[in-house]
Amino acid sequence: MKYVAFASSIFTASLLATLATGCASDDSSVEKDSLLIATANTADCVDPAQNLTANSSPFVRPLVDSLVYQNPVDGSLNPWLAQSWSSNDTATEFSFVLRTDVTFSDGTPLDAAAVKQTWDEIVGLGAQAATANSLLSGYIESTVTAPDTITTRFSSPKSSFVQAASTTSLAPISPVAWTVSPQERCAGKFTGTGPFTLETIQSKERVTLVRRADYHWGPDSWTPGPAALSRIEFDLIKEPGVQFDALSSGTVDAATGISQRQIDSLAPNAFTRTRIQSPGIVYTAVPNTTRGPLVDEAVRRALNATTDREQLISLALGSATPPATSILAANTPGYLDSSGDLTFDRDGAAVLLDQAGWSIGPDGVRAKDGQRLSIAVTYPSVDLINGPLLELLQQQWAQVGIELSLRALPIAELSPTQDAGDYDLLVFNQGRGDPDVLRTVFAASAKNRARLNTDDPLNADLDLQAGQSDPAARTVTVGAIERTILARGLAIPLYETGVQVASDSQLTGYSVDGSFHDTRWNS
Repeated sequence: MKYVAFASSIFTASLLATLATGCASDDSSVEKDSLLIATANTADCVDPAQNLTANSSPFVRPLVDSLVYQNPVDGSLNPWLAQSWSSNDTATEFSFVLRTDVTFSDGTPLDAAAVKQTWDEIVGLGAQAATANSLLSGYIESTVTAPDTITTRFSSPKSSFVQAASTTSLAPISPVAWTVSPQERCAGKFTGTGPFTLETIQSKERVTLVRRADYHWGPDSWTPGPAALSRIEFDLIKEPGVQFDALSSGTVDAATGISQRQIDSLAPNAFTRTRIQSPGIVYTAVPNTTRGPLVDEAVRRALNATTDREQLISLALGSATPPATSILAANTPGYLDSSGDLTFDRDGAAVLLDQAGWSIGPDGVRAKDGQRLSIAVTYPSVDLINGPLLELLQQQWAQVGIELSLRALPIAELSPTQDAGDYDLLVFNQGRGDPDVLRTVFAASAKNRARLNTDDPLNADLDLQAGQSDPAARTVTVGAIERTILARGLAIPLYETGVQVASDSQLTGYSVDGSFHDTRWNS
């Protein structure tokens, strides 16, 4: 078995980061400093704390900075809004010393009180800020020990908190933003300290960002000063074919929602083709273990065995997409190569179901004690890329007598459906450059997507890894968690996520951190 060690793992960007690769220009003699991107993402909620899915992420990172910068190349944690940080020996208390020359785009100075208010308010939001709250689980309080220093205490060890402080979920926003409603913040009524500000937002059509001229506090790895681009516009186009036509005709500068086959058909001298791998939990189907046939562990294990990941990828996604070999992506710290546990074995799946008493019925669907082996997979209706993959999965599972129906929900309905546990299977990925993402998704005290009981023994291991400061010991614990999740059928990992980006070859200097700060056109 192969592990990725914490100290040496490679971190890559989130969905937002890949967008930075995009740009196209028909006339290289015209100097450009703006960028037009076609994306299938919709700006349903751009508040960094309430952005519960990756759907609005492309629009968030350019607007906000984090206390800590996680280098997307080597995974190292570096100063950003915080000049330095420290923790106690038990990883229950963390102190950050902030820069003193930073302002929010409304002119309000960044100080420790603003960071404290952001984190206090996130805790108060509860389930409305589920992802951010999972990063603050066990939060006791934050104390302003000096105008530029904040100390945060937790009730239990939290060795991943410095990395958590590098995410957009915990990025500070101006105190003024907390005087408006959560719904207004979702619609863009907040200001951050990022290199861009929000000019306009039409959630289903276009988002426009403009450069902040006085920005000068980026991480050391950035070019000093404000962003190179003066303006970024996102055209929200769901259909891959429409995106492809817009890119090919030069109507847009980049496209982030087209298929690998469409990307391969582009002229190589005119366009750059990039796939940026996302760390964290791979694109996965997670069963509700309290519901219908999925209560039966044998059924959940059979789902993994009867899933032909290679076929899913070759027919639905394209050869550039790696199949899942674990619940974690291979570039995530603590990754354990579990490909042997994800081997396609349709006959083995049939044996599991037979032994568990699920018999083939006259219509080809298995049943047990009058209950049909019929389940539904819930996914966002805007996800047109994975729709064909789920249809193929439906066909694969039908061959062993499992009836799978597809349930596409609007983004606005998806979060409350997830929180209520009103699903059989959920498909999603969860990006984060730290294995604590497993606790975020599976712990009964966090999102609990598999609907585990509070006394489930997996919770103890999830909490244990969160407090382990020894990287080697934590890697062992995380590996045990990965094995348990697969052995119990608590996840059906499908493929490693990343964003396929096609962009103009004249674009240079783009980063993979999603900020767009160093993205520029060749002159």
